[in-house]
Amino acid sequence: MPAVLTIKEKMLLVLMMLLLPFFVSGASAGTIIGSAHDFRTYMWNDSGEICLPCHTPHNAKNIIAPLWNHEVSTETYIMYDSSQSPTLDADVSSQPDGISKICLSCHDGTVAIENFGNRTDGTIFFFGPMKIGTDLSNDHPISFPYDTSLATTDGELYDPTTKLSGLIGSTGTINDDMLFGGRMECSSCHDVHNTKAVFGTKLLLKDNAGSALCLTCHNK
Repeated sequence: MPAVLTIKEKMLLVLMMLLLPFFVSGASAGTIIGSAHDFRTYMWNDSGEICLPCHTPHNAKNIIAPLWNHEVSTETYIMYDSSQSPTLDADVSSQPDGISKICLSCHDGTVAIENFGNRTDGTIFFFGPMKIGTDLSNDHPISFPYDTSLATTDGELYDPTTKLSGLIGSTGTINDDMLFGGRMECSSCHDVHNTKAVFGTKLLLKDNAGSALCLTCHNK
């Protein structure tokens, strides 16, 4: 004979049914749709497309990024000064390149966010927390080689070729999952397409609760 649910149990069942869509959307959040980089409904994006503000199938710009479509910043950045941190042994003097440079196309605040395709006369710029600016001296260093040699010299970094990244669903190393051509870039921490990012974080590859993301590379 089927069990008879109490009123309390019925109420809990109804509550679970109401919340189920939220749990499902969170669990399947590995998509750019609905993420911070889903630009379909923004008033400056008259294309109504998600990908077009950044990528194009034709006439892409000649930069180290897949079919890049957005205007690229020509700014010279103030980089992190390693002389102010005697424990840092990496050469962080190089200007941002590749993946990091395309992130700065919007986030340095000097290029209008609607300047994609052939447009160059946009008037909307990032501001507030979204704007990193051109002074990167107070931000985590980017665009520098992170390899076994650096880890050995530094003494407080894991070897990226042997240390597992710990990313959800991956058995790869830091080098496999988080570096680009063996270099530390913006996308070493942030997943711009939200395919691996942790739900509820700022497109972070790993939840930084307890500094977990930091301690992926830093051996403290």
